[in-house]
Parts: sequence; C-alpha cells; structure tokens
Amino acid sequence: MYGGFEVFKIYLAVKLHFTTDKYDYSKYDGQINAKLENFTKRNDRYFFHKLSTRYGKDDILDFFVSNFLIDSKKWVGNLLKNDGKYEYDKFRLYKENINESFRRDCIVIFSDFNNRRLSFDYGFSVFGGQHPRALQLLIQKKIGYQTALILDHYLSYIKDWDLQIKEKVVWKDISKKIKKFKPFFHFNSVECKQVLKEVFIDGK
Repeated sequence: MYGGFEVFKIYLAVKLHFTTDKYDYSKYDGQINAKLENFTKRNDRYFFHKLSTRYGKDDILDFFVSNFLIDSKKWVGNLLKNDGKYEYDKFRLYKENINESFRRDCIVIFSDFNNRRLSFDYGFSVFGGQHPRALQLLIQKKIGYQTALILDHYLSYIKDWDLQIKEKVVWKDISKKIKKFKPFFHFNSVECKQVLKEVFIDGK
C-alpha cells in the first residue's frame, strides 16, 4: 500500500544514487533494504506521510529526482516547502514537452553565442582550463540539466570537459549530477536532433 514508508524508500534510493557511488538506482531497480520498524522510529516520518498525500506513486520519483538534481543535501522537511514544489514543477513541465523545452534552451544558447559572436564549437570549447560559455549558461540556470544531457548525447563534451577544466569543485559537482541524472531522463534522439538542426543550422 502506497504511503509514507513507500515514499521513504524511494527517497532513500534516490538520495543514495545521487550522493554515493555504491548504489545505482537502475541497477537495483530502485529496490533498497529498509525496515518499517526503523521507519516508525524516525522523527521525520511525518514529512514522508505528508508527501504521500501530495504526490502520487507515479509522481514521487520525479519529485525526488528533480530536487536531488539541484541539491543532493536537501533535508526532506524542506521539500515540503515551496522550493521543493518549484523544482518539481519545472522538471515536470520540461518532461511533458521535451522537444519544445529543448528547443527553447537551444534558442537561448544560439542567441547568447550570436550576441557574443561565438561559433557553436567555440561556445562548447575549453580555453585555458576555464569554464566554456555553454557551461556558464547552465550554472546561471539559463538552460537546464535536461538540455545539457541531451546535448552531451550528440557532442560527448562531458568527457572532454572532465579532462580540460582545471577547477575541480563547481564542474566536478555538475558533471556528477548530469551523469547521475542520466538513468532518469529519456528523450527521442531523432526528434531532438531535428530540433538541433532547425535552431543551429536552419535558424528556425
């Protein structure tokens, strides 16, 4: 029966996936060892029961993924506040219309590069070990992690940035988040490739 304990198990699985290298959500199909008797002793169990009344079984996974993607250290009590709902709503809107969401972010990149007179390749290239412009747009939240992941599918830039970017704090954290996020995000590669062509080649 779906309730607080089930929400807790999903929460724990997603948290372990994003914060450790010992647990892979896909590999274990989200299954995790957790005992009801231990859950009932937790002081924060109320929050999980509350979340189970706000988000259905089909939504709670995305709710946790969307929030841990932004902040893997977020306390469950904070997820009940507006910031938890805000991140989930943004995530859901992107997921419900992936192609148009991806197009919108691509237009942001295209316009930014054009305004700075940067070629597409230049905007994704690392110079002097510094953050490339495309990464700066992600850090500034002008594009989303979903778009960064889709673009990496075609460009395979993450492995290059891992080697070339000299600072090992900001990018290392972002790189890890994108990789951890990958199993939870699915898109039509043919359709998104067409979006890329239309925005960056056809100028539509």
